[in-house]
Amino acid sequence: MAWWFSVNSLDVWTVAMILVAAGVYLSALVATGAVLFRLAFPRLPDHDRRRVARMGVFAAWAGVILILFQWPLEAGYLGGGNISAATNPMLLGIVFEGASGGRLMLAVAGLLLVQAIQLNNLALSKTANSVSLVGVLLVMLAFVQVGHTVNTPRLVLAGLLIVHLMAAAFWVASLWPLFHLVGRGHNQDNTAHILTRFGKIAMGGVGLLVLAGVTLATLLTGGLTPLLTTAYGQLLIGKVLIVAALLLFAAANKWRLVPAFESGDATAPGRLQRSIALEMVLVAVILLITAVLTRVSSPNG
Repeated sequence: MAWWFSVNSLDVWTVAMILVAAGVYLSALVATGAVLFRLAFPRLPDHDRRRVARMGVFAAWAGVILILFQWPLEAGYLGGGNISAATNPMLLGIVFEGASGGRLMLAVAGLLLVQAIQLNNLALSKTANSVSLVGVLLVMLAFVQVGHTVNTPRLVLAGLLIVHLMAAAFWVASLWPLFHLVGRGHNQDNTAHILTRFGKIAMGGVGLLVLAGVTLATLLTGGLTPLLTTAYGQLLIGKVLIVAALLLFAAANKWRLVPAFESGDATAPGRLQRSIALEMVLVAVILLITAVLTRVSSPNG
């Protein structure tokens, strides 16, 4: 199959770029999603609020480090995939002055700003909200500086990707705090309220995520034939199938496990935690496939 030939021919340098890119995606989504999660649940218990804050700050700094690491990796790729090329001032300058440099500056600035909401330990403030939301927007804009969405119609593709990423960020960043929330074993009423509210918000977010993703894929591939015959299309189908599995787990959580948790079922917390943990694994696989899509394949084959 086309996707296998693309993946099987990867060299070590490209594999490193894929892994770092997947790390950047995860860090950026968690850091920006932590802001959205905090805004959606302003009355989180103190313990969980601090956990979300730590998660957001850690993800933001991990993202900054990985994004800066992408700079010499890109330069090394241009020079044939070696250390001497990665440290070559001319190649580093070429990368920095191009679209990758613009992405780097937007992403780093955004990840520094998203932490403002986490610095306000006791309550949300309008200033912290505004600064963090500006950071979220800058990170989202960084993602559309390079890649397949720079093609025509650029504004439509970029807009769809940003909507897709915002919905994904909220979902991805919610998994870790929810995992701990359901396993704490106290304040069940408040936890049930948060889970119910998350389910309601997630329904709209999932709708936006799927709609934007399907529309984006249709515009990029240009039809069914490229979707089936190109490496990009086949990898995209694999990603969609994993997303579908993720949605099934989310639906099971909402319609079966959360009601069981609310009713006091003693097995529900453990089952919810296992389901959320599996969602985390699927998210990691999806981000890895996304990194492969953006590094070694293109919609036109």
